[in-house]
Amino acid sequence: DNLSLSAIMSRMVNDLEEEQKEQLQETKKEEKVDIAKEEETVEITAEVKEQEEETSTTQDKENQSTTPTQKTCLSTALKTGTSTAHASAEDVHFVRNFIRGKIDKTLYTHLVTSLYHIYETLEEELSIHAPTHFPTLHFPKELNRVESLEDDLDFYFGETQWKIQVKNVYENSQATVDYCNRIRYIAKYDPLLLLSHAYTRYLGDLSGGRILARVARKALNLKGGDDGLRFYMFEHVSNPKSFKEVYRRALDDLDLEYDQVGRLVAEANVAFALNVRVFEELDVMGGLEGATVMKLDDAVGYLDKTLEEQKKRKEDGSDGGRAKDVAVDGDAVKCPFAFMGGPNPHKSRDDSVRKDDLNAKTDTNIIPKVTTESAKEAPNTPKSETGGKCPWPFILLHDFKTGMEDYKSKIVLGLLLCWLWSCVVNSDLYREFVSKK
Repeated sequence: DNLSLSAIMSRMVNDLEEEQKEQLQETKKEEKVDIAKEEETVEITAEVKEQEEETSTTQDKENQSTTPTQKTCLSTALKTGTSTAHASAEDVHFVRNFIRGKIDKTLYTHLVTSLYHIYETLEEELSIHAPTHFPTLHFPKELNRVESLEDDLDFYFGETQWKIQVKNVYENSQATVDYCNRIRYIAKYDPLLLLSHAYTRYLGDLSGGRILARVARKALNLKGGDDGLRFYMFEHVSNPKSFKEVYRRALDDLDLEYDQVGRLVAEANVAFALNVRVFEELDVMGGLEGATVMKLDDAVGYLDKTLEEQKKRKEDGSDGGRAKDVAVDGDAVKCPFAFMGGPNPHKSRDDSVRKDDLNAKTDTNIIPKVTTESAKEAPNTPKSETGGKCPWPFILLHDFKTGMEDYKSKIVLGLLLCWLWSCVVNSDLYREFVSKK
């Protein structure tokens, strides 16, 4: 829950409100304090302190474990492995203005529209892959945001106009397009990494949503109710603190390998960087002098670097038996029998990413949108088709060494040798040789 900009922005709000509280205390003796403002400040601070206490409690529990295992490392790894990416968010002008209550309505509605595209893409891919790759962390009823964002768009643009606005933003927001393409790309080549995006977005928004909604309501002069702010409201999560504890335990209960954890942490950094790019684009749209958007290669570089390190470690034989044979080599050859249909039999069982595919530029014309038919078919895919080696005897035609290690090959070889020996023994030449001897 520390990964999302929502969580970072809520902590920034806390810092700002603490400063305001100190100033109020200093001037309380000289001037009449605005009681309403003070109460609001205290309320916001209390909510953030509750969040900080929750984080502190979680860290204490993690520190009590003196012998961390692979089943308990993921939530800790996600938290500690993304700390360097957080500083960039605080330098974004839109973020700084937001936490001070200075929100441009045009830019804010553009942000809501971008988030609609991002969550629509993420939730579409999660509906297909989460039930088979991380079912214990799939909470569509509690976490899905698309319907809430549709309500907000309807509020800002009207029932007939918001769909037009959605289309216009997607055509003119490269940061949004890149974000959506990235989600589709990892869904295609390594669906497990969708968990990094789900964790980064949902738990961060769940943690900081109440505070940001309060700031936005006041800045946008939204009178009462949740209209225009439903994105921040999780109606089916009655106790956010308890829900996040359940989510973290489910993370740590996943049966993951060392390299899988490394890739999940790397992709969480990618998700955070893509999120920052959306905010940086708002600074450019707002005409801020000197504003730029992070290069896409820099944003996705976190995973590229991790894949390189994992590949090098495998080549050096320094895996220590912790990682499976993960397909990170860009030189991997597609099975020549792929024309028979079904998934590539040479994919690893965790459907790992091939480095050359992830390094490639994403393109909306190359990566088709997942259809409803594919969403229905995916959960019914037999487990045996999710990975493994090419079926015998076809593997002998393009991977002879591996094929000969199969017990069937050894049986056939033994039978062949027996047949050859029988032929030799029963031949006239052999009989003549034996008789002469």
